[in-house]
Amino acid sequence: MKKYRQIIRFLLARMVYNDGLVTIFAFGGIYAAGTFGFSFNEIMIFGIVLNITAGIGAFLMGFLDDKLGGKKIIQISILFLIIAGFIAILAPNKQLFWVAGVMVGIFSGPNQSASRSLMGRFIPTGKENEFFGFYAFSGKMTAFFGPLLLGILTDTFHSQRAGVSIVILLFIVGSILLKTVNEKEGILQAERNL
Repeated sequence: MKKYRQIIRFLLARMVYNDGLVTIFAFGGIYAAGTFGFSFNEIMIFGIVLNITAGIGAFLMGFLDDKLGGKKIIQISILFLIIAGFIAILAPNKQLFWVAGVMVGIFSGPNQSASRSLMGRFIPTGKENEFFGFYAFSGKMTAFFGPLLLGILTDTFHSQRAGVSIVILLFIVGSILLKTVNEKEGILQAERNL
């Protein structure tokens, strides 16, 4: 693993921005019910819409991934996830929260698919299983961190909106860490170690 510094940098960045997504997926319904009064049926519909829009977003931005590269698509998706986070926190009503939710769906799909494709480009032939094992582990290793901070902030400020703000911070830090990743060097490193 030490030989592949771009993979290490990427996995560190992904660990942070993925925590933002994990937190959204784990607490989006709770936030919708607690802050906007969503019923159980509305939460179910909301979840279905998020899944459908994630698939559509992943499909459409998959073409751009081939042209622009995985890192660029991840950065674009994180930018829009940050915007969606601000909308969700500041939304005065359900309608605007729905806009944020659809944005999360549209850009979470490409974020996840571009992350996998970028990792795939960084892995030398024959090492896919072990490196995707690291990939899976990095996604789980700190998955408690975002929800924990959300709970602490919600309790401290007595506001779910304050709690959800941690998602924006995780996306920002993940994006900053992602800037240190050199996609071309990572691909060349994989090709040299066939």
